[in-house]
Amino acid sequence: MRGDKDFSIWNTSIAVRGDKEISHPTFLRMLDMMRNRGFVVGSDPRIDRDYPILSKDRFAGNKGELLFVGEKYNCGAKLEFYQEINVENPNGGRYDFNKFEKMPYLLQKRFLLEVRYMEQFLLEEGFTCDSKPVLKTSYDKVFHELNSPSRHWSSENLPDYNALDKDGIRINNGEVKYFRGRKGTLMRGTVYHNINNMWWVIVNKDYYTNLASFELFDLDTKPENSLRKLTKRSGHHNPKSRFIPSEANLKEWSTAAKKDGKDGRIKLANSVLDYLYEINWTSRKFQFFKKDNGRLGLMETEGNPYFLGHRLGEKKYDPPRIMSLYTRSLSMSSTESSWVKGLRDYVTGGKPTISKWFCRDGNGEGGQAYLWPEVRERLLHIGAHV
Repeated sequence: MRGDKDFSIWNTSIAVRGDKEISHPTFLRMLDMMRNRGFVVGSDPRIDRDYPILSKDRFAGNKGELLFVGEKYNCGAKLEFYQEINVENPNGGRYDFNKFEKMPYLLQKRFLLEVRYMEQFLLEEGFTCDSKPVLKTSYDKVFHELNSPSRHWSSENLPDYNALDKDGIRINNGEVKYFRGRKGTLMRGTVYHNINNMWWVIVNKDYYTNLASFELFDLDTKPENSLRKLTKRSGHHNPKSRFIPSEANLKEWSTAAKKDGKDGRIKLANSVLDYLYEINWTSRKFQFFKKDNGRLGLMETEGNPYFLGHRLGEKKYDPPRIMSLYTRSLSMSSTESSWVKGLRDYVTGGKPTISKWFCRDGNGEGGQAYLWPEVRERLLHIGAHV
């Protein structure tokens, strides 16, 4: 049982919260008030058609082009307004995000007027308003988060691993720092610590973002920092990513892989595993081998470098070990497992088994995505890529 009575307004939704013996009658009186203000109010036709057992608790209606749906639930009720003029979702404006922002200007004003009447009605009914404040500028939004009562951590005396920028310079609240946009363009903003190594960056009055400390830097620390645009390597612009093999190509490579036999495919698959390890797409070096009984096995030849040796620049590894290859969950990361399982099935069946994406946008996908066309080419030529 909820003893409190409150309501909140967010975007185009109005939620009334409280025990149903109190909130439901209040909600129905609010619908009556809307009828008196010119709204057509009835049951929701979609619910009537598909879920008639729920019809008594679902509502829908409109006042001109301002539409709404409503529902009662166990501890309250809710109204949500929308329009069908500026729509992105193929199923209609009811399912769009940012419903208020998509409303035409005059429809926004009509909605705000109706909300004012509903807010006054609920306050007179003894409900308290629990809406989040309407914050217009990015500065207000960031400082609302920084001063939130739920913020139970301190930004004082931050350890270096949370407060050093890309070049090892200490970051302080209120400083202007630079960063790179998605396309490598140089951007700047005023920074304030958020949590751990994340920092709010206020770019202008309308836009702010949340970046890790290692994404921030000063202009004068390194020459490349001051470049207006830093071009990133992109697999998308590699001609190999645009190569589309013909059916004859695919058949030729697949046939060659089958003729090589299991021993030959083990060598081909191991060459791919070597390359994945070389470019750091796998953290450990794996190799397939043929067991005495003819079955395929897997060995980890380099892996788990000792932490101290790694810090000193010395690569010290655990001794090579045999690994399980046919268990449901391999003892490696999910990324490594996907490569190993795909190549395992290629070796045993002689058929192309690996199907992966490659770069689709101007910046590639991820820091090393520019390497994908190279990997793709190797997989195609050994007949392992679908």
